[in-house]
Amino acid sequence: MKRSGLLLFLLLSLQGAMAAGSLVLDPIAEHVAVTHLSADEKIAWELNEVLKPLADGSGSVVHPWVKAGMVRLQGSSPSRDAIRHLLEVAANVPGVREVRSEMSIRPI
Repeated sequence: MKRSGLLLFLLLSLQGAMAAGSLVLDPIAEHVAVTHLSADEKIAWELNEVLKPLADGSGSVVHPWVKAGMVRLQGSSPSRDAIRHLLEVAANVPGVREVRSEMSIRPI
């Protein structure tokens, strides 16, 4: 009973994130329904997977938003080079058609 309640909670959490137009990564929920995501949700998932380690390593804060394969990166970074690198990596994620930056430069 406890396990089914947890699974229902995780699925409802994932559904709420999808309805809000963003995918919030939850380490437990990431194993629940990866195969049932829309194309944009899969892109958002992959963007979070590849951008988070880069952002953490460079002192950047990045939030990707995806709609119809078009990506907006919002956040801040300590340098133009770090932003450029994040944009290049995002552009190479399968399914991404266009990447727009709404990143600002904010020194650490």
